[in-house]
Amino acid sequence: MPPLNSDAVRQIAADLSRRDFLALLGASMALAGVTGCVREPDEPVYPYVHPPDAGAGTDLHFATAMALDGYATGLVVRSVGGRPIKIEGNPLHPASHGAAGALHQASLLGLYDPARARAATTNGRTLNWSAALRSFSLPALRQLAGQRGAGVCLVLDPTASPVTAFLLARLRTALPDATVHFHHTIESATVLDATRMAFGQPLLPLVDLSNAATIVAIGADPLASGPWHLRHARDFGARQRSIGRVQLHVAETSPSPTGSLASNRLAAAPSVLSSVALALLDRVARQQGVAAVRVAPVTLTSMAAAWVDAAAADLLAHRRASVVVAGDQAPQDVHLAVTLLNALLDNAGHTVRYVPSPLLDAGDRSHRADVLAERLGDGGTSALIITASNPVYTAPFDLPFAAPCQRATQSLYLGDYHDETAAVTQTFLPHAHYLESWGAERAYNGVISPVQPLIAPMWSGHTVDELLAALSGDARSGLALLKACCPAAATADALRRGIVDSTEAPSHATTIRWSALPVLAPPALPRSHTIEVAFPAGGVHDGRFSGNAWLQELPDPTTKLTWDNALLLGSGTAARLGVSNGDVLELRVDRATITAPALIVPGHAEDSGSLSLGYGRRGPGTRARLIGASTAPLRRAASPFTTESVQCVVTGQQHTLAVTQQHWSIAGRASELIAGAPAKALPAPLYHGTPPGHDGFGADQWAMTIDLDLCTGCSACVVACQAENNIPVVGKTGVLHSREMHWMRIARYTGDNGNAISQPMLCQHCEDAPCEYVCPVNATVHSDDGLNEMVYNRCVGTRFCSNNCPYKVRRFNWVNYHEEMTPVDELLNNPDVTVRARGVMEKCTFCVQRLRTAQERSALAGAPRTGPVVTACQQSCPTGAIIFGSLTNPDDAVAASAADPRAFRALDSLGTRPRVHYLTRRKDPA
Repeated sequence: MPPLNSDAVRQIAADLSRRDFLALLGASMALAGVTGCVREPDEPVYPYVHPPDAGAGTDLHFATAMALDGYATGLVVRSVGGRPIKIEGNPLHPASHGAAGALHQASLLGLYDPARARAATTNGRTLNWSAALRSFSLPALRQLAGQRGAGVCLVLDPTASPVTAFLLARLRTALPDATVHFHHTIESATVLDATRMAFGQPLLPLVDLSNAATIVAIGADPLASGPWHLRHARDFGARQRSIGRVQLHVAETSPSPTGSLASNRLAAAPSVLSSVALALLDRVARQQGVAAVRVAPVTLTSMAAAWVDAAAADLLAHRRASVVVAGDQAPQDVHLAVTLLNALLDNAGHTVRYVPSPLLDAGDRSHRADVLAERLGDGGTSALIITASNPVYTAPFDLPFAAPCQRATQSLYLGDYHDETAAVTQTFLPHAHYLESWGAERAYNGVISPVQPLIAPMWSGHTVDELLAALSGDARSGLALLKACCPAAATADALRRGIVDSTEAPSHATTIRWSALPVLAPPALPRSHTIEVAFPAGGVHDGRFSGNAWLQELPDPTTKLTWDNALLLGSGTAARLGVSNGDVLELRVDRATITAPALIVPGHAEDSGSLSLGYGRRGPGTRARLIGASTAPLRRAASPFTTESVQCVVTGQQHTLAVTQQHWSIAGRASELIAGAPAKALPAPLYHGTPPGHDGFGADQWAMTIDLDLCTGCSACVVACQAENNIPVVGKTGVLHSREMHWMRIARYTGDNGNAISQPMLCQHCEDAPCEYVCPVNATVHSDDGLNEMVYNRCVGTRFCSNNCPYKVRRFNWVNYHEEMTPVDELLNNPDVTVRARGVMEKCTFCVQRLRTAQERSALAGAPRTGPVVTACQQSCPTGAIIFGSLTNPDDAVAASAADPRAFRALDSLGTRPRVHYLTRRKDPA
């Protein structure tokens, strides 16, 4: 392929204007002159480990926690020179066990986002924190709403913070008639309603997959979504390795990462999932002769009935070693059926236990959406204080927030951006990023997780706790509030380790109240000429990450869609509607209408569609403005995650979707690529250059193994690689031109029923690398320890190496994406990795910077071998599917895995001799 010429450069510049480039890079393109705001916190912070004589530029790692939907996930953040640059999982934290999801890792980009709000304002006037809060002091609120605060209403995100709980209790004492509501966007209370009906008290199921031989998931994606999914994935990976093959039965509407690993998968519309759950409950109860379970007759298709038969047989064969789970957004009847199934199978105390929800006021019916709508709609709100994340955008159609905000005498919003909610409130306060904050949160199992800052607030932001304290006249800092309200979380040991010991929620003994249970009946099916539409959380969650370019450009794990959402449809439904990919549909519910493009997905349930939350933003300060379609007009408070009887009308318009599924595809190149038996018995380990035992680096021979039996395709590794290696984003235009820069792609091979295999594809570091002998300037070379290396300052951009690579894993820098960098941009970059200029090839390096650092430390310590080296992708992988190490070190797991009978090398028949081995998917037992 010829080098890039000047005409091509001009065309790319025309496609990608400087303004668009700055917008899509977000945190990577900020204003010069803000570096004076970047400083370390004033209070002492505590490293995760005790470093040796830390000097300038020394790496430090700090434990902290990120709360999402009210639950904490423990993290370890790498800081260099006082600036956080990389987020990992905390091995000591029960919610992560060392893993980190895509949302956690990409949250770092939000810290440096130039679009974040920078100043407090009241009616458009810029004020300082104290002046902006003057109208919301305790005396002012009492004067406005009465001594008991009857007209004061607070709307918060769900939280389990013990500090927030203390401050809210104090505020309620001062204003006893004030109302507090927790606005749930992603989570629902249906599971608490179900356990209240079953046990007489609202409890959360805490599932333990480490002991499960059979898992049944109904409308759930336990390995890739939810507050406990990293722990689920870790436990599932360990169990899969120990027993060979966990029987996984999944019934779902749209294909999911968990569903891709299923041994038995059923695609079913949301209303059918309820019928499937009740049919499974009835089947298990009848098999066990339990007459107390009363289920109305359920009609199923032959395919659904076969799924129920197989799932029931496996569950009954593994009593006490099985578990049934339902999705957080599943309706109450599904959660009730799941609760009763686990009781019938005697799973309580073995694979599931029940604990009180750590969320404040969990299960309190006064916090329901309809109650909040009634409260805001009666016009009696004098002071409306909002700390929930942008409820004007996230609320369902019949819970309008904008009008009550405008009717309130005083309204205040603490937010990250000047978004839709900020536009309709009088007073706005900038919110501090969690990496700038002191506090304490609770994990899903109740464990208290300290939050400590790694950097002082860049834009004068404050936390929810500081706001609640200020409303009561308390001006103490976040650290002072933490020490006063939760002293156990403020100890040096808790801050270093990231957890407070002995704070896990106790298990509750449970007994099913069989006599109190009604006859369980499936819901009525929707009208035949309409479809059901489900609203799952998308790659940008509920929209709070919609301005995050890393997440916008990250291909969806199942559809490979970027920079958009679309109405996902099964092939049969698409044929009935007469639509193809990219056809724009008008979706109507009552008098509400939206438009969205169609995307046909193999394995999606028929007569239904899926449209991800978090897109279609219209806020004045939103960089993701008008990307995708908003789901709000279709959602209703009574059923916020599913809408029935949606009419679809083909508009005749087209919308271009940036889907990466066919980019660099090598499908069909050879039968040994993925599923099936390994290609052949592998020869003894092959080495390049210096033989083992040499005093130099040749003593180690680095390699990687990826277990396809564990890979869900969640893409956490892709974000980890991007953050570690300073990989830029290219925007939707670049993706449409197949120019995305990710060094690792997750190839997905899907069957007709949505059964899929995900295969991470990265540079294979071939022993006989085809790229090396075609490079005219010797820019791609081989190291003595087996790495295929790139010498960037030699590369002249001929792209011969990319053309000669059978795996298509090399990326070409078509544009100098780093050219506009200012000093603040460099705060995000890893100083150990070169920032590449335009016109060079780049690719996976096996995190060579981590390798060389480990080798230097081993040499200084006089160790006979290089210590354990963990690549960024390996460190983030929730299931532990990625193994890295030296083939010549018998203590490294990679040596054993490479010799596994399931091991094969992709396209090995070409003679490239890759250093990456894959473990083929196991066959299900007959």
